[in-house]
Amino acid sequence: MEQIVGTPLRMKQLTKQQSESVYNDAERQDLPSPSQGSDHSAAHNLGLKTSVVVDEMIWYPLYVKNGHVHVLEAPVRELSKETAQLIELLVAQVRPDIGIPVEVQGDEEREVQRLSAWIVDQLEQERGDSEIPDDLELKRRLTGEMIPFLLTCESVHAADVNRAQLKKLLKSYFDGEVVLVPLRNHEWLILAKKELVIGAGEDKDEDNAESETDMLAAFCLGLYELIAIEWVGTFHLSVGSSFSPVKWLPSMVALLRETIFLGRTFHVAEHVHFPWELLLERLLYSIPVDQRRLFLEQAGDHGVLFSDNETLSTLETFFQLDCNVSETAKRLYIHRNTLLYRLDKIKQETGLDVRSFGDAVLVKLTMLLYKVTKRK
Repeated sequence: MEQIVGTPLRMKQLTKQQSESVYNDAERQDLPSPSQGSDHSAAHNLGLKTSVVVDEMIWYPLYVKNGHVHVLEAPVRELSKETAQLIELLVAQVRPDIGIPVEVQGDEEREVQRLSAWIVDQLEQERGDSEIPDDLELKRRLTGEMIPFLLTCESVHAADVNRAQLKKLLKSYFDGEVVLVPLRNHEWLILAKKELVIGAGEDKDEDNAESETDMLAAFCLGLYELIAIEWVGTFHLSVGSSFSPVKWLPSMVALLRETIFLGRTFHVAEHVHFPWELLLERLLYSIPVDQRRLFLEQAGDHGVLFSDNETLSTLETFFQLDCNVSETAKRLYIHRNTLLYRLDKIKQETGLDVRSFGDAVLVKLTMLLYKVTKRK
């Protein structure tokens, strides 16, 4: 933006006293007149003015966090009227793209922000088993078993997603009320009653745990597809098993964050991640880096092999389909003999036959360790 307007700009966090000056309900005589034809709806939605002049500086409000307004600051004397209006217009365009939760007036929004701040504080202090304090009103809505989801966005193209829009979409998909808590930039915690996701009244038989994960996986995949269709961008979604959020909420958030991190690290092409499918990855990532490198040296340096996209895709699909040659060939849309040729080539280069259980395990471990060790 500095290159466009030719004026030095900087981000600034206002004090709470200064922040009061940029709300629409605070009357100031030194406000510049609005630009003709400008779209100020984003600022109005935040309850903020489009710009404020203070001590020969002009502030363009961006977002609110922890009671403080963050602004883009520019020197008034170096701005022509046209340049000031241009900055105002540009800020109005990018303001919705800033993913920091905005403090909105209203009891529910304030309680959501309080719960968010409490979760962040507990995570920073590594208190995963802390119970939600009684003075947080949302605690009353978090009783019984609930299903947690964590949604993150890593693409600026999806930054127009705000809490109100997302909650409306979730209410439609879940067919009921959910608790939506913004945690940090482009990260949302979703809590839904168990019966909204997998129904109620299932018998607690031996197959119940497996059936619950299957239903969670299907529900999560459907939710991801809906979000991906609604907003253009790169999203990642994880889900946890049913739990009691009153006591284990910070711990669950930590688990879901780790799940997304491991999923993005080991399975870069996937966007929906399940903690029960990443147990091996979690174990391998916990191994110290020097031990990982030692293992790779002893197992053999197959970096050239794993850096080949075709070979890597073949191995990942082969392992995903339980080393079934016929099913792998179908999934890859290749002839069975072509797949056998690729597997024989891997055997020639590594001395390991992935059709043998022991060798398959070794190649799988080596491939996963290579992803987090050799690529760094």
